[in-house]
Amino acid sequence: MTKEEQLLIINNAIKQTKNNLRTLGYNLVFWGILIITMSLFHYFFPQIVQFSYYSAVFFWVSIPLLGMFYTTYYNIKMGKKTGYETQLDRVIKIIWGVFGLSWIFTVALSLIYKISPVQDILFLLSIVLIMSGLIIKFKKITIGGFALLIFTAYTYYNTDINLILANVVGITFGMLIPGLALYLQKEDE
Repeated sequence: MTKEEQLLIINNAIKQTKNNLRTLGYNLVFWGILIITMSLFHYFFPQIVQFSYYSAVFFWVSIPLLGMFYTTYYNIKMGKKTGYETQLDRVIKIIWGVFGLSWIFTVALSLIYKISPVQDILFLLSIVLIMSGLIIKFKKITIGGFALLIFTAYTYYNTDINLILANVVGITFGMLIPGLALYLQKEDE
């Protein structure tokens, strides 16, 4: 096998993964809309969400856990529909699975130490988006991840920023817009 044939096989695998990853685009859009909606609801109705310390915890843990169950079900269903999985699909799945576990760990630590997990979660999310975009060679996700990383660094610098609104901005540019771009991409790109 020549070097050109090997490169062609690799590029075809990446292209096939991009086509298969419309599911990732759907997941990014789903999570983007969910988290933005939750953040805006929390911002505009803090008396409902922050009725007690535990009501806010319940709000920010129970809804995302339900979202995890839904997206896991959706991803399994789509995987069965496709009928196969490439190595790159598997790598992306592992990366996002580790992010999910890291999210749970970060939330647990924030509960123990009574601190906001927003910045840490946005940082983790930016790293996962950058890795995913680089692996599948989809620049819009990579750019969204870097934008989120820069924005997250800014939130550490500007301590007066409202973290709930920061969550809206970060998720919009880091997940929602790149997710829409991936989901709506043409198959021949």
